[in-house]
Amino acid sequence: MQKEQKEKLLAYANGAEAFIGHNGVHVTDVDDNYARVELTLHPEVLNRWQAPHGGILFTMGDVAAGVAVLTVRPESCVTVNASIDFMEAVGSSGTLVATGRVLRCGGRLCYCEAKIETAAGKLLTTFHSTMYFTGGTLPL
Repeated sequence: MQKEQKEKLLAYANGAEAFIGHNGVHVTDVDDNYARVELTLHPEVLNRWQAPHGGILFTMGDVAAGVAVLTVRPESCVTVNASIDFMEAVGSSGTLVATGRVLRCGGRLCYCEAKIETAAGKLLTTFHSTMYFTGGTLPL
């Protein structure tokens, strides 16, 4: 991926949705078929057991997969199906890292995966999704 394209996509990904920024989710890297998303845990994203809420983990997986898709084709897309497997619990502090990858991409559908780990590499979740290209051009 060219440096200029990478910079534009990172700026778009981090400015496109108020929801992810509000929750502290940041896209930190992109490359062909790949995106990296990070979250420093804070009280607002924790559940009653002081662990990351499943919703924030799902969000991280969805963003990582969705931005990875945009590296394949800079066209708007939506998630049409997704699942997450929670593999391990984690505490209330530290940084989580989601890495999204495109597994296969066709005409309108794109199949992706994301893994969410602690900064030390402990696997917390696996995420799988199907994305649908809507035909809209991204404002890059």
